Amino acid sequence: MHWSDKYVGEPYTPSVGDCAALASKISKNEFGKDIGLPTQHAESTKEQTRQILELKNDYATRIDEPFDGCPVLLITQGGVCHIGVMCWIGREWWVVHADRSAGFVVRQRLRELTRLFFKVEGFYQWI
Repeated sequence: MHWSDKYVGEPYTPSVGDCAALASKISKNEFGKDIGLPTQHAESTKEQTRQILELKNDYATRIDEPFDGCPVLLITQGGVCHIGVMCWIGREWWVVHADRSAGFVVRQRLRELTRLFFKVEGFYQWI
Protein backbone atom coordinates (compact mmCIF):
# COMPACT_ATOMS: atom_id res chain seq x y z
CA MET A 1 0.00 0.00 0.00
CA HIS A 2 1.26 3.48 -0.91
CA TRP A 3 0.57 6.57 1.23
CA SER A 4 -1.41 8.11 -1.65
CA ASP A 5 -4.03 5.32 -1.64
CA LYS A 6 -5.98 6.95 1.21
CA TYR A 7 -6.55 10.17 -0.76
CA VAL A 8 -7.84 8.68 -4.01
CA GLY A 9 -11.60 9.19 -4.21
CA GLU A 10 -11.80 12.11 -1.76
CA PRO A 11 -14.23 14.74 -3.09
CA TYR A 12 -13.07 17.85 -4.91
CA THR A 13 -14.41 20.80 -2.93
CA PRO A 14 -13.50 24.36 -3.94
CA SER A 15 -11.16 26.04 -1.42
CA VAL A 16 -11.02 23.12 1.04
CA GLY A 17 -10.53 20.15 -1.29
CA ASP A 18 -8.94 21.69 -4.35
CA CYS A 19 -5.50 20.86 -5.74
CA ALA A 20 -3.57 23.24 -3.46
CA ALA A 21 -5.48 22.15 -0.34
CA LEU A 22 -4.77 18.50 -1.18
CA ALA A 23 -1.04 19.15 -1.67
CA SER A 24 -0.94 20.98 1.66
CA LYS A 25 -2.86 18.23 3.46
CA ILE A 26 -0.58 15.51 2.08
CA SER A 27 2.51 17.47 3.09
CA LYS A 28 1.25 17.80 6.65
CA ASN A 29 -0.31 14.35 7.12
CA GLU A 30 2.29 12.23 5.34
CA PHE A 31 5.53 14.16 5.72
CA GLY A 32 4.98 16.28 8.83
CA LYS A 33 5.49 19.60 7.00
CA ASP A 34 2.80 22.23 7.63
CA ILE A 35 3.32 24.64 4.76
CA GLY A 36 0.68 27.14 5.82
CA LEU A 37 -0.91 27.96 2.49
CA PRO A 38 -3.42 30.83 2.58
CA THR A 39 -6.83 29.67 3.77
CA GLN A 40 -8.55 31.66 1.03
CA HIS A 41 -8.23 29.82 -2.26
CA ALA A 42 -9.41 31.32 -5.52
CA GLU A 43 -12.34 29.46 -7.03
CA SER A 44 -12.23 30.06 -10.79
CA THR A 45 -9.47 28.36 -12.75
CA LYS A 46 -8.20 31.73 -13.99
CA GLU A 47 -8.01 33.09 -10.43
CA GLN A 48 -6.41 29.85 -9.16
CA THR A 49 -3.73 30.07 -11.84
CA ARG A 50 -2.97 33.69 -10.91
CA GLN A 51 -2.79 32.79 -7.21
CA ILE A 52 -0.53 29.78 -7.80
CA LEU A 53 1.88 31.73 -10.00
CA GLU A 54 2.01 34.65 -7.56
CA LEU A 55 2.63 32.50 -4.47
CA LYS A 56 4.63 29.51 -5.68
CA ASN A 57 8.06 30.97 -4.85
CA ASP A 58 6.90 32.03 -1.38
CA TYR A 59 6.10 28.43 -0.43
CA ALA A 60 8.33 26.21 -2.54
CA THR A 61 11.68 26.00 -4.28
CA ARG A 62 12.05 24.52 -7.73
CA ILE A 63 14.11 21.32 -7.90
CA ASP A 64 15.60 19.40 -10.81
CA GLU A 65 14.35 15.89 -10.03
CA PRO A 66 11.15 14.77 -8.31
CA PHE A 67 10.98 12.74 -5.11
CA ASP A 68 8.09 10.81 -3.60
CA GLY A 69 5.74 13.36 -2.01
CA CYS A 70 7.05 16.49 -3.70
CA PRO A 71 4.65 18.96 -5.32
CA VAL A 72 4.54 19.28 -9.09
CA LEU A 73 3.18 22.26 -10.97
CA LEU A 74 1.34 21.32 -14.15
CA ILE A 75 0.10 23.63 -16.90
CA THR A 76 -2.63 22.91 -19.45
CA GLN A 77 -2.40 23.90 -23.08
CA GLY A 78 -4.65 26.84 -22.17
CA GLY A 79 -2.18 28.04 -19.56
CA VAL A 80 -4.16 26.94 -16.49
CA CYS A 81 -2.00 25.87 -13.52
CA HIS A 82 -2.66 22.78 -11.45
CA ILE A 83 -0.81 21.31 -8.46
CA GLY A 84 -0.28 17.61 -7.89
CA VAL A 85 1.90 15.49 -5.63
CA MET A 86 4.45 13.06 -7.04
CA CYS A 87 4.22 9.38 -6.13
CA TRP A 88 6.84 6.71 -6.87
CA ILE A 89 4.88 3.49 -7.35
CA GLY A 90 5.97 0.35 -9.17
CA ARG A 91 9.12 1.96 -10.53
CA GLU A 92 7.09 4.70 -12.20
CA TRP A 93 6.07 8.28 -11.44
CA TRP A 94 2.43 8.96 -10.67
CA VAL A 95 0.64 12.17 -9.69
CA VAL A 96 -2.12 12.33 -7.10
CA HIS A 97 -4.28 15.42 -7.62
CA ALA A 98 -7.72 16.86 -6.96
CA ASP A 99 -9.38 16.76 -10.36
CA ARG A 100 -12.14 19.37 -10.71
CA SER A 101 -13.66 17.73 -13.80
CA ALA A 102 -13.78 14.28 -12.16
CA GLY A 103 -15.07 15.76 -8.91
CA PHE A 104 -12.60 13.85 -6.73
CA VAL A 105 -8.96 13.03 -6.09
CA VAL A 106 -7.33 10.80 -8.71
CA ARG A 107 -3.90 9.25 -9.19
CA GLN A 108 -2.57 9.08 -12.72
CA ARG A 109 0.68 8.11 -14.37
CA LEU A 110 2.80 11.19 -15.03
CA ARG A 111 3.51 10.03 -18.57
CA GLU A 112 -0.24 9.88 -19.28
CA LEU A 113 -0.88 13.34 -17.86
CA THR A 114 1.89 14.87 -19.94
CA ARG A 115 0.82 13.00 -23.05
CA LEU A 116 -2.86 13.94 -22.79
CA PHE A 117 -3.44 17.07 -20.76
CA PHE A 118 -0.55 18.76 -19.03
CA LYS A 119 3.01 20.01 -19.34
CA VAL A 120 5.21 19.85 -16.25
CA GLU A 121 6.16 23.41 -15.30
CA GLY A 122 8.40 22.12 -12.54
CA PHE A 123 8.99 19.93 -9.52
CA TYR A 124 9.18 21.67 -6.16
CA GLN A 125 10.15 21.23 -2.56
CA TRP A 126 8.18 23.00 0.15
CA ILE A 127 10.15 25.67 2.01
